[in-house]
Amino acid sequence: MARYLEPLAALDGIASRIRLGMAVTDVSREGMDRTRTAGRDAAPLVVRSRGAAGTVEDRTFRAVIDASGTFRSANSLASNGLTLPGLAEVADRVMPALPDVLGRDRAVFAGRHTTVVGAGHSAANTVIALASLARDEPGTRVTWAIRTASPDRVTDAETDGLPGRASLGVRARRAVADGRVTLLDGFETVGARWDGDAVALAGRRGTGVTTHRTDVLVNATGFRPDLSMYREIRLDLDDVVEAPRRLAPLIDPNVHSCGTVEPHGYRELAHPDQGVFLVGMKSYGRAPTFLLTTGYEQVRSVVAWIAGDVASARAIELVLPATGVCSTDGGECC
Repeated sequence: MARYLEPLAALDGIASRIRLGMAVTDVSREGMDRTRTAGRDAAPLVVRSRGAAGTVEDRTFRAVIDASGTFRSANSLASNGLTLPGLAEVADRVMPALPDVLGRDRAVFAGRHTTVVGAGHSAANTVIALASLARDEPGTRVTWAIRTASPDRVTDAETDGLPGRASLGVRARRAVADGRVTLLDGFETVGARWDGDAVALAGRRGTGVTTHRTDVLVNATGFRPDLSMYREIRLDLDDVVEAPRRLAPLIDPNVHSCGTVEPHGYRELAHPDQGVFLVGMKSYGRAPTFLLTTGYEQVRSVVAWIAGDVASARAIELVLPATGVCSTDGGECC
């Protein structure tokens, strides 16, 4: 880990200017919006942040590294990616991905019927926790709703080079096999509404539309980047993946798995507005094939470039596990 942190000393003065308790809301160039070109590269970046009391601060920087991730920006429950019709009506029964089922959120699920929507590893984590809860809490029921015929992206030890992740597949499949979890396969969610005190989830299944009743929904359909803070910044993003254009071909989930991503750094992460970098999961846009090791190397390269150590920034070293299990049609994976 020390190798990743070596260049950070040169940035201590920059990092210390961000105050705790302030949330970044916008990024721009000082004195110019997105349309202005003259003098753009020489203008410092402006970062606007807002405090809990509504206090707004604008501060200037030479570079911005956005490692804010995508966890708070979930994909839609609807299979077409649009806002699920009826979602606002039942929103208080919808939980985000990876709730603390056996801890602080236990009361939400105990003794109730929960449906987990999504076929990836976030979904598998929640399914396993709910299956455990069902052993201890009478009346607790679990349904796992997926678009495909089987949760193929949740793998086992024979096909996954990451042992910890492989165990998720083994345990999730065991929970389905022993009846603690009901698998609702081939279900494409199209709407939701109240049905008495339950949520009625409408979905296409086969050639028709069916209704699935549940008490609680968990949205584990994956994530997408929130780019709203960059309306005045010139980003160069791939039209499909929403990742930096030079990075997108290297991580396209239709082609690549987690383990087949080529080494990349500051050059692939750069944008037309110099000094702006999206790193980590956010750099992958909608691609779900991200691994933390990749993010560590991205940050090391970017920080080295900002610190002026171009040789180190270009010396990308990335060794990933040999696994071909992360290819997907656009849902959640790693």
